[in-house]
Amino acid sequence: MFKFNSRAVLQTIICGTASIVFLPTLAAHAGNVNHVLIISVDGFDNTVLNNTVLQSYMPNIMGLKAHGITYTNATTTSPSDSFPGTTAILSGANPATAGVYYDDTYSRTATAPIALGGNAASSPGTEVQYAENIDYSNADGTWNISGGGYASGNTSTALVTGNYGKASIDPTQLIQNCSGGTCTPVQPWQLLQNGVNTIYNVASNAGLTTAFSDKHAGAYTIAEGPGGNSIGTVFSPEINASMALIDSTTGKQINLQTATAAQLHLQGTKLIDALSSIYQANPNNYTLAQATSSTQLTIAYDSFKANGVAGEYLGKNPVTGTTGNPTPNLNYLNFQAVSVAEKALSGGIDNTGPNPLTNPKAVGNIPPGGPTDALIAAVQAVDTSIGSIIANLPADTQIVLTAKHGQNPIGGVGTLLSDKLIPDAIDFHLGDTSAVAQATQDDVSLVWLKDQSKIANVTAYLQSLTGLALCNATSTGSTSAAPSCNPGILHVYSGADAAAVGLTSAMTPVGIAPDLFIQIVPGNLFVGNPANGKKIAEHGGIFTLQDTSVPIIVADAGIAVKQMGTIVSSAVTTTQIAPTVIANLGLDPKLLVGANLDGTQVLPTSTVPEPSSIIGTIAAFGMGFGLKRRIKNSKK
Repeated sequence: MFKFNSRAVLQTIICGTASIVFLPTLAAHAGNVNHVLIISVDGFDNTVLNNTVLQSYMPNIMGLKAHGITYTNATTTSPSDSFPGTTAILSGANPATAGVYYDDTYSRTATAPIALGGNAASSPGTEVQYAENIDYSNADGTWNISGGGYASGNTSTALVTGNYGKASIDPTQLIQNCSGGTCTPVQPWQLLQNGVNTIYNVASNAGLTTAFSDKHAGAYTIAEGPGGNSIGTVFSPEINASMALIDSTTGKQINLQTATAAQLHLQGTKLIDALSSIYQANPNNYTLAQATSSTQLTIAYDSFKANGVAGEYLGKNPVTGTTGNPTPNLNYLNFQAVSVAEKALSGGIDNTGPNPLTNPKAVGNIPPGGPTDALIAAVQAVDTSIGSIIANLPADTQIVLTAKHGQNPIGGVGTLLSDKLIPDAIDFHLGDTSAVAQATQDDVSLVWLKDQSKIANVTAYLQSLTGLALCNATSTGSTSAAPSCNPGILHVYSGADAAAVGLTSAMTPVGIAPDLFIQIVPGNLFVGNPANGKKIAEHGGIFTLQDTSVPIIVADAGIAVKQMGTIVSSAVTTTQIAPTVIANLGLDPKLLVGANLDGTQVLPTSTVPEPSSIIGTIAAFGMGFGLKRRIKNSKK
């Protein structure tokens, strides 16, 4: 295992007290790669990685950079939503090939879920959501950490405990395929199109041990790929669960604003939800909140997940706690706190504060100048968790650190726009208040039209609005009057234009592909009501660097000593992670269907293992990382 050396104490901004930060001593194992751990830190773009203030709070990540190859010109998918971002990392396929564009889309052929009245007699065409909504839930519509609860929240149905994976999927919430006259629910792994599979299919078929951990218990089982049975251990606590942090001994709820770093890392504390016996015994003693309601609670959520993954390298099952499990050959882990801190009203790198025309609820930089406390706390917490995992890794482990997406804007505060502006403009133009079948909007606008014959017409109309002055947070739309301002539109892609840049594979979109892909002027975000906006940044945009520019770091095993600390500036994409991982595990990247279809190559600059005799020592950019050859054999 990698050894773990405690170093200087850094000031923890969350709580104003000191916490120990561990700096790993990584093994310079340039031999075969028998284990790969992919880590995705949502929102962790190059601006965060290269910020000199934040770097002092991420010694473990900087250590990976010193012991690996860093790709500084990497981009993620467009759209840059987490769902296609994850699919790209795991399949090597872009959204148009995989058929996965967002976690909230529209299908022209599927039927609505049972919970929404869908049946064989229903007309096809329905919104397609694969997020927390497909978990079992509570009667009040909230979710639990394990994904357990009741079908459609109906307490007269049987209680499902949830298992942080596909047993948490409520079939009544899944869209249905009723094409044959009999309706069947569409599981997450059945969303993949064109025969696209994942690295988990390839690894499992080769007899490797696999594990996976992301943010939604049910929805992210899309990683299983065709067949839905390629991952040995899925541990995906629900990010949008309602939970509370309590003292493990007294059972009292912890005040998140005064919680110590140790408490947020679940040292002497634990998370509870509505299914917890301690909550059910005295529900009035606890106030449950959605994990993403605060950076602190998201840190605790991340810690719960990371602690489980760290235990996997000690032979523990993160769901059951049992021991004797084999060490995963292929593993994946996602962190959420950085993204939440970047979007928080008091967060970000440079929070310029409230402005009635842009973002009336923004708080302003705390402290003045430099990254905010919220972002520093999130970065440090994620880094500490990464260090605790590194401490348990076998020496022949390769670590891939990346992000599904960045954040827009990464500096400053985003201008909030009403999410009615673009749909209302289309409805007005076509004289039909139901012309828009679906609009999915964050800092992008994806539109599905009721009548696809109007695509070119609507494209030209929306593009003409770019000549108007930009809308602001006070602007409202109307289905009965022409727009008086530009609702943030930079460019509208559709038809041949969309196909030319790889957004779609057909002139007239099919399946769940949007009819219109609208690139928004950077720094503008869509929300339900700008006056009540709860964020200063968002992601999902297309071709916008703030959203799509992310780092890729491939570190340790399989990296030649002479290559450690290398910076590669050539353009790469996160889709290239999939074939690189498969190749470095000694398998054939050609087994990845989507990567073949898209011509996705392994990452440039050799990450192919050198002979194990090439071992050396280096000092890691003044941080004192000694590279030592392992003496003990890794656990297999």
